[in-house]
Amino acid sequence: MSRTSLYLFMLLLVVWVLLSTKDDVSHGNEEERRRFERAWWKAYDGLSYSDNSTYTLMPSSMRHRVDSLLNMNASRSAASPESLTADTYFPSVSGIYTGSWLAEDVNQKEHGAQNGFVLTSHEHPADKSHGRLTMTLGSEELEDKTLKLLHGSITLHSDDYSAVLSLQGLYWSSHGAAVLYAVREPNARAAADLLRAVPGETSFAQAKAFLGEAMKERLSLLERYEYVEHGCEYQFYMQFNPIQGSGSFSGSDHSTGSVGGLLEAGRIFKTDLYSSELQAQLIMYSPDCGVTISTPRGQHASGISSEHYRRKTIHYALAALVVLLAQIVLLVFQAIYTSTPAIMAKLSYQMLSMQVIIDSLTFVLHMVGSLSFGNIYIVFSVVAFLTYMVLMAFGSRYLTVVWRLQRPEMADPTTDESRRELWRIYICYYIILIPGAYIFCTYLEGGGLFVKWMTCTMLFATYSYWIPQIWRNARRGTSGGLRKEYIVGVTFLRLFFPIYLFGYSGNIALNPPTFFIWVLCAYSVAQSGVLLLQDALGPRFFIPAHLRPEGYDYHHPLPLAAADSDESTVIDIDGILPSTEQPESLDQSSDAGATDQDSTEHDTAVGDSSTPDCAICMTSVDSAVPSANQQDRATYMVTPCRHVYHTECLSRWMDIKLECPICRASLPPV
Repeated sequence: MSRTSLYLFMLLLVVWVLLSTKDDVSHGNEEERRRFERAWWKAYDGLSYSDNSTYTLMPSSMRHRVDSLLNMNASRSAASPESLTADTYFPSVSGIYTGSWLAEDVNQKEHGAQNGFVLTSHEHPADKSHGRLTMTLGSEELEDKTLKLLHGSITLHSDDYSAVLSLQGLYWSSHGAAVLYAVREPNARAAADLLRAVPGETSFAQAKAFLGEAMKERLSLLERYEYVEHGCEYQFYMQFNPIQGSGSFSGSDHSTGSVGGLLEAGRIFKTDLYSSELQAQLIMYSPDCGVTISTPRGQHASGISSEHYRRKTIHYALAALVVLLAQIVLLVFQAIYTSTPAIMAKLSYQMLSMQVIIDSLTFVLHMVGSLSFGNIYIVFSVVAFLTYMVLMAFGSRYLTVVWRLQRPEMADPTTDESRRELWRIYICYYIILIPGAYIFCTYLEGGGLFVKWMTCTMLFATYSYWIPQIWRNARRGTSGGLRKEYIVGVTFLRLFFPIYLFGYSGNIALNPPTFFIWVLCAYSVAQSGVLLLQDALGPRFFIPAHLRPEGYDYHHPLPLAAADSDESTVIDIDGILPSTEQPESLDQSSDAGATDQDSTEHDTAVGDSSTPDCAICMTSVDSAVPSANQQDRATYMVTPCRHVYHTECLSRWMDIKLECPICRASLPPV
């Protein structure tokens, strides 16, 4: 038996033991679970509005606020339907909501022992604190069409407080009112607590029958209260605005105000049921923590329906696919354009690295989105997959080719120095990627001021990807490494995601627009403008003339050969090169050049008594007579390592490799 087969057998054995143990445990707990469910149903059947309602135990000021908010208080719920305002409300309130919240401490005198609650020390927002909320609601229908079962979650964020609460509740579509119960983790007791929070005896009886029917299938899926994490629990009340254009009807015209009647009358359209903005006011009251959380006076929590949100995500995915495909096309044409090492040597691999980091962050954010929103998993997954293709199949490979070309000493992955260099690159990559993804996700969840500043800093840092290329062009005195179409296209295409997320109010993250995104756009466009001007006006056009370093001159005049000397001599190139700049490759290659000159390079060295030969075409180079005429000097080229070639020969060679054909010393670009 091989080692792999042995490991597989041991793994299967462990899984079998665990499953067997699990079956025994679950069988042992089955009877206990039955006893718990029988006790739960007995307690639930005994609930009554007069004896068990927590709504009647609320402080009078809180109960007055809830009565003023809801369109279903006790007196109106008991009234006949004809006496109600016949505003038409959304038949479903499933969707995603955002808004602001304000916390207030409940008056301790009103919250005394008379209401039967004991204050706890659970973490809760401080008095007068405020922040941003994000709420997700889903709904289910049962036999009673007037009621819908709600479930979802709400996230509360501020500078000093953060909480995620699970929601379950009921929605009265005839009133546009919802009663929910918010807990840290879903549990069986929360369903009974939800019923106790319903206002009005008639609504209580209706909710009890509806919840009892719903809990027949759901009770077995809920944990017991003592097995979950505890925190502040909130009685949650929401009042939704009616559908725009529904109008008000009374008396015998009430049926006209139904959704079906309004559709037939042409007062509203079917698209209004999912495209209209959902708005609601809410009040959350925690009897055990003595705190209320509500939307500020005059403000609403705004949202979009699940159907509308699904359509928005599809539109976003299509736009993102077009953007990513366009990036792939631009990158492919850029790779074709830089097919020779000479042009590829003009690129900055730091620039490409920063673009890879942007693609990585985009990939991670879309993967997080696909896991967070199960109903649109496919949409986000497709975008994430295409982003991964841009990142791995094209961007990373292109970066690797450029890096190996510019770091030939690191090209061999078996050397220790190469491994250390690769480790440094990977460490820097993940140091930027992991915190960056966390910062962006926290920002989208409504992080505080520090997170917002960190997000701005991260965006400006990653979108400075043209700066390394501008610096490389100016330092080396070269340009033309990037196609103009690539510069312009990548600049605007990579701005699509930040503009959509931080500048478009209807984005799928429901993130409010911020001004700094337009500053980022101007900054990115300015970088691309500098790159284009470097191609048109020169790589150092923005540097004053007296500060510009001189580049290496391959066509400098040659000194007279030492004709009277019996021995060949090599003229010191320091007397030939401009004094303002000595190429780095000169010192690095002098030893190698001197060794080769003792043998095969004897006839090609500057200052040899005989006419030097071009090592590429193996013919003589006519450079014996020095000339100040620049046109005469254009026929030959002298490298920093003191080797002479025909201009045409060396130019063609440098289109392939930027290194000396004889001594392999690196050559500065022409």
